Amino acid sequence: MKENRSVLNRREALKVLGTGTAGMLATEGCGLRQEKKRADVVVVGAGFAGMIAARNLKRAGKTVAVLEARDRVGGRVKAGTVAGKSVDVGGMWVGPTQTKLLGLIQEYGLSTYPQFEAGNSITELAGKRTQGKEEDSGLDPKTEADLERLTQELDQLSSELPLDSPWSAPRAAELDSITVEEWIVAHTTNEAVRGFFRAVTRTYISADAKQMSFLFFLFYIRSCDKFETMFGMKDAAQAFRISNGMHGVAASVAKELGDSIVLKAPVKSISQDETGVRVLSDAGVWSCDFVIVAVPLPLSVRIAYDPPLPAHRDILAQRMPMGSIIKFWVAYERPFWRNYTWNGLVFSDVPPSAGVYDGTLPEGGAGLLVGFIDADGALRLTGLPREDRKKIVVSRLVDWLGAEAANPIDYEDNDWPSEPYSRGCYEAWTFPGVLTTVGKSIREPVGRIHWAGTETSEKWMGYVDGAIRSGERAAAEVIEAYSVFTAKQNS
Repeated sequence: MKENRSVLNRREALKVLGTGTAGMLATEGCGLRQEKKRADVVVVGAGFAGMIAARNLKRAGKTVAVLEARDRVGGRVKAGTVAGKSVDVGGMWVGPTQTKLLGLIQEYGLSTYPQFEAGNSITELAGKRTQGKEEDSGLDPKTEADLERLTQELDQLSSELPLDSPWSAPRAAELDSITVEEWIVAHTTNEAVRGFFRAVTRTYISADAKQMSFLFFLFYIRSCDKFETMFGMKDAAQAFRISNGMHGVAASVAKELGDSIVLKAPVKSISQDETGVRVLSDAGVWSCDFVIVAVPLPLSVRIAYDPPLPAHRDILAQRMPMGSIIKFWVAYERPFWRNYTWNGLVFSDVPPSAGVYDGTLPEGGAGLLVGFIDADGALRLTGLPREDRKKIVVSRLVDWLGAEAANPIDYEDNDWPSEPYSRGCYEAWTFPGVLTTVGKSIREPVGRIHWAGTETSEKWMGYVDGAIRSGERAAAEVIEAYSVFTAKQNS
């Protein structure tokens, strides 16, 4: 029987990130599913973490096979279309200290442009709406002072955490025993400030403050350098967008990997012994020396392992759920809000959406707003018809921006919790007590199995930059493991 494979060649690389049939690569026939194959290293998952790990290994002279469950590459980076424009319905921004992602953009000859912020922003906290210039909230001086006090305290507490082991900090057990909500309530009586930090937790870490470990929250801030770098736009995480989208960067990496990527290949089991590893997927069986698992942490334990994973690793994956985000784009004939000196930036403590940005493309045309249905709001609306979510989103935009927001020409969203091979976005997070008990297993190899994914990164955890860093680290671990193996053979 002639072999039929779901692989990514150079021509298909740019197609597979798109929507509709252009992004579909069909697996035909059944011969491949029974075929046994060989690679030096198998990488599970073709998001940024997996593709960068594979790219580095391939450049080091190793043969790789990247097995991706979806019919596209990119993982939590994904292309969508609104008003005829290609947009990112997953990861989108890059900041000036995200040097790994910036380096990748430069390497592939891509470019960035600043996130639009000229004009007045809207802030809605504790039932009061204010306007400020650009990122300025326009809050009263007393509230601003209290907000600044807590921000400085968060930066101080987070700076005390070791990036590679936040669970080992002197006060780790204490900080991991409470939620973000408990800390907020204990440290301010100002309802606007409380609402601000609750909204930050929802829209930036995609979970509710009442659920999340305060130690994890601090580590997230530390991973992003400091609070303002995480939260802001200018000189911060949301500073720039990429001219042909984040999905264009993913396509460039995929193009270099070529037919090393196998799509529609969900991995069912990984077994290892002293001679090597066997990986069973829907697209065939691979034997290899090492495996890098680079899928969302909670999904990594849906793979069957033989021998079973150590208890700490399995428990961590079970107790580190994915965040809940539905990312939406709303298109209008023109960016009408700019006529009223608004910049399209809205920050609110009223669910279901805490954050909205001006997403209009630099070439002009349709006015685009991009935002997030987050945390509990996403959990309530996931799985519903898109039209239902559209009505809710448009109603909120009308409330913020006036009657002209009532007539969009298009709407698009991506329901990340409903995607079977993501089950959420942007990243996994922890409940109280998890980091200090089983957190140390997050990067520890298990025999010949190594781990990648943005959740395993010390810097920019939860971001594309963190995913790239994790892929580089995992590849370096495997290369070092080969060196140790070779040294033993020669001794």
